[in-house]
Amino acid sequence: MEKVFGNIKSVEVVPYDLDGKVLLFPVRHHSPVCSYQLVKTIQEYKPEIILIEGPENANSLIPILTSDNTKLPVAIYYYYKDSKKLVSENGEDYKCYYPFLYSSPEYNALKQAKLLEIPAEFIDLPYCDILINTAEQKGLRKDSDKHSYADDTHFTQGKFYEKLCDETHLRNFDEFWEKYFEIGGLYLTPEKFAKQLHTYCEITRSETSKDEMKSDGTLARENHMAKRISEAMEKYNKILVVTGGFHSMGIYELLKSQNIKAPKLRKIPANMHGCYPMAYSYEASDALHGYASGMSFPYFYDTIFKELIDSDSPENIYNNILLDFLVKTAKQTNKKDIPVSIADITSAKTLMDGLSALRNSHQSGIYELFDAVTSTFIKGEKTISSSLPLDILRKLATGKDVGFIGDKTHVPPLITDFEEQCRKFRLKIDEANPNDIDVPLFTTQKGMELSRFMHRMDFLETGFAKMCKGPDLHQNKGRSRVREEWRYERSPHVDSSLIDHTTDGFTIVEACTSLAIRKLHNEMCCEMTAQIAVDCFLMGIPLQKSELDLINDILNSDNDFFSVGKGLCYFEMLNSLQQLYDFSDSSSFDYIKQCFGKLIILLPSMANISSDCADNVISILKTMYGIVGNIMPEESDIFEQTLIVMTNAKDKEPSVYGAVSGLLYAMDSERRSNAESAMR
Repeated sequence: MEKVFGNIKSVEVVPYDLDGKVLLFPVRHHSPVCSYQLVKTIQEYKPEIILIEGPENANSLIPILTSDNTKLPVAIYYYYKDSKKLVSENGEDYKCYYPFLYSSPEYNALKQAKLLEIPAEFIDLPYCDILINTAEQKGLRKDSDKHSYADDTHFTQGKFYEKLCDETHLRNFDEFWEKYFEIGGLYLTPEKFAKQLHTYCEITRSETSKDEMKSDGTLARENHMAKRISEAMEKYNKILVVTGGFHSMGIYELLKSQNIKAPKLRKIPANMHGCYPMAYSYEASDALHGYASGMSFPYFYDTIFKELIDSDSPENIYNNILLDFLVKTAKQTNKKDIPVSIADITSAKTLMDGLSALRNSHQSGIYELFDAVTSTFIKGEKTISSSLPLDILRKLATGKDVGFIGDKTHVPPLITDFEEQCRKFRLKIDEANPNDIDVPLFTTQKGMELSRFMHRMDFLETGFAKMCKGPDLHQNKGRSRVREEWRYERSPHVDSSLIDHTTDGFTIVEACTSLAIRKLHNEMCCEMTAQIAVDCFLMGIPLQKSELDLINDILNSDNDFFSVGKGLCYFEMLNSLQQLYDFSDSSSFDYIKQCFGKLIILLPSMANISSDCADNVISILKTMYGIVGNIMPEESDIFEQTLIVMTNAKDKEPSVYGAVSGLLYAMDSERRSNAESAMR
């Protein structure tokens, strides 16, 4: 590594002093070598307290993260509702994840503190204050579907790492990092490793302007962390500080100069911000799936760390684990009818060892394994189908497990209820894999209950369940189907969505009821109100009198023919299905009468509607005809008289006129000649 940095000008390095009052240890998030060297540093330094980069409002969750009953991956989910518009004029809602893997240095710092019975604390700004001190489209305020608190963007971007890749003839940063840090770093003392990582981070930092670090919140965060370290120095004599390597020099200079200007913390009402522990997945932790601070192939590196921490020497650990992944890839490839022989495996192992020797690496790495599989398992030209072994290897190295929070003290009851429901229906939620399930609607009570649970999760927009086949009552199609086919998958988005609904209720049913009521209060349209009634029907949630009265008010105030007409279609459908679905709410019949009465008044004006809307008018006429024929025969006369009025209108729309004439003929066969005349 000294040769790599040989042409770089000398930089000041953060000191590594085992006798010092403060020891700053740099890390890359989720790096096994950083965790390995950190554990050794803790054993040598023997700190009295460990301070860790992480929003300090999550300190109460540390016992949950380190509980023996907690299974990683897990994450802390932070949210902030900017109703006071402290971040921007838009008053948006913000959220981010702080994941922990077994290879995460922050997690190992917490576990070591617990083992040594010393305190450990997060010392970064609370999430809301990070946002307040970050410019628009910078740091945690960038537009993204999935924000991660620990962002390694500074670590992996810039001209410096590009020069290093050119100098070392490596294809990208991840290859460079694995060779010189993950593998090469295992053969260094903790002091040499820390200085090497400090050097890389400090050169990278020198390429980043102060304006950039101010705008993305870096300077505000470093000042706050330096303040917390200074406060700890008044109470403790040996303080170990674990932060992302990019922050080390900034914090060191602040502590040395004592020119700390920590931002003032805002007093944010408790209902506007918070944090919760939640189950996470290896897939979501993978850099290749969009996680900003993740390393690629998190399960592979977790496996590496577990072996490292239990071994006396790092020698051959990578080689042995890579061989295991190679054999598993071959077995799964054979199951997909792509033959891989023992000779192929032997060739891949030989090539992998040869590449690592050629690249002057102590051991083979994951990228040597991918190159070896590409060369030996793929026969002929590389195509989508022939590259299946690479897809299998990638999935194995990424991992599919979902974590588990062992201590439910701080877990929202909504997630607890979700997990209980999944256990009740024996749904697989311990792996981040899509699963298919067939749900019979009418043969068993459990089938109907499972269907309603799936619809509830869909209504909450958790992304947990998606119906592939079955009756689509929102489109009034497939009503005769007696089964549903669902695809479900537990992802971090499921848990975060449920956390977002924590104020809606303690159970899934309560949350769905609250959301349905809130949607009703925001509606003034009969059609959309009827859609909400369909949702409640599918979820098996009968509305109470106050909500039923609210629907009445909406129906009374809506004078749009098409909205009321489509609402009538939905309410007619619900009325016909109530007994079949064993649904106790019979209010839809009253809504049918309301809608029907309003449509009778509005119907004459539809005689000369534009041709673009004619099909919708005809569909509503058919529904009204079916209603008077089946459930409201007493309205037959007034419906007939209204149709007659429509036939006498001027400038009649032809297709509507034809439909009206056909209905009148159906109601009285003596009108045949009139119907034939209209058709002609």
